Amino acid sequence: MINFENILDLMRENTHTIHAIVSPLASNDMANVLLSLNQAPFLAEYYNEVYEVTQNSHALLVNMGTISESKLKGIKEALKSAKENYIPIILDPVGASATKIRLETCLYYLKNYPIKVLKGNYSEIYSIYHKKLSTRGVDSKSIEKEEIIKICKDLSTMYNTIVVASGKEDIISDGKDILILKNGSPLLPKVTGTGCILGGIIAAAYSFENTINAIALAISILNIAAELAQKEKGMATFKISLLDEISLMDSKKIMERIDYERL
Repeated sequence: MINFENILDLMRENTHTIHAIVSPLASNDMANVLLSLNQAPFLAEYYNEVYEVTQNSHALLVNMGTISESKLKGIKEALKSAKENYIPIILDPVGASATKIRLETCLYYLKNYPIKVLKGNYSEIYSIYHKKLSTRGVDSKSIEKEEIIKICKDLSTMYNTIVVASGKEDIISDGKDILILKNGSPLLPKVTGTGCILGGIIAAAYSFENTINAIALAISILNIAAELAQKEKGMATFKISLLDEISLMDSKKIMERIDYERL
């Protein structure tokens, strides 16, 4: 059994600053989730301040949800700061399976910066591995589990990073160990921004412990909260309940409900 207690206790007892460059569609929910976990989100993307913000943070989350010339300029400066100041970088390659500019940009980041965690859906991870587009939008396409497991392991070795492929089952690999997490709710993909929220939780957990277990904890916080939030009501109720359950999450709930496999 994975022992999450120490990591979650550290998060509850200590506050880390997480510099998050994310989509405005999800920034409010992600920031509130981090605050509910006793963490301090800093959502800066202005070119002239991001170096300093990243330098004074415990982790940098780069989410490609919405991009523009000015935002990409800010991201590059934040990545430079993270590299020079040894701040862990978490990259969420949103849409890398759908457009050439997103895919090429993410491949550039992976080649030139020390990305510690690469988190995307099956299609995004597939596209980064094969260096070709695979979807028309940001949603994941169906890919065989065995194939994505191999891709995660190979990508991890290729870029010296922990790879997370999110889907019906979430797969994590550091090139050696592979964890398959099976909790979750079919309602999660119907709420905009849950991937961004997960990226924020991963960045926070990883800033406390640079391990595959910390990432498994982050995924479990979201997925088990989603299970507890699922009620016979509409999507608005589910979203509010999800935020409630994340804020109330503890090690006991996780250990009682976690469903995973280690390969």
